[in-house]
Amino acid sequence: MSVSTQLSSSARSAKSIQGCRFCNAPLQETCVDLGVSPLCESWLSAADLNKMEPFYPLHAYVCHKCFLVQVNEYVSGTEIFGGEYAYLSSYSDSWLAHARRYVEMITERLQLGSHSKVIELASNDGYLLQYVKERGIPCLGIEPAENCVDVAMA
Repeated sequence: MSVSTQLSSSARSAKSIQGCRFCNAPLQETCVDLGVSPLCESWLSAADLNKMEPFYPLHAYVCHKCFLVQVNEYVSGTEIFGGEYAYLSSYSDSWLAHARRYVEMITERLQLGSHSKVIELASNDGYLLQYVKERGIPCLGIEPAENCVDVAMA
């Protein structure tokens, strides 16, 4: 087995999702199966560059009843987002331009205003919601990475 396909011990022993986390219907439909991947946004030290990096299955299922898309949990959210999450969306000018255009389009299309509330999951550093807020639309960002939240709140 090549290094790129070796699974971490936690990935090999993880319990499969038996039923949907929301409605408990059996999960049988694949949304996307991307094989195996290392954790996202993980920094390796110079000393770790020649060591095996753990890989985990990245197979998303979709519930046929409630349409919730979900993956097996191989590591805790704290392990992924508890430290310094490496990616801040606002560092990309093209992504910010896209977010601004998207907010303009969706505000008009859904007739969003002060009577609305926009909630964004995985809001990162607030790159999108800043444009919602500029329009006077109440909004809430939900983000597990503390360093991203700190940037968004600044």
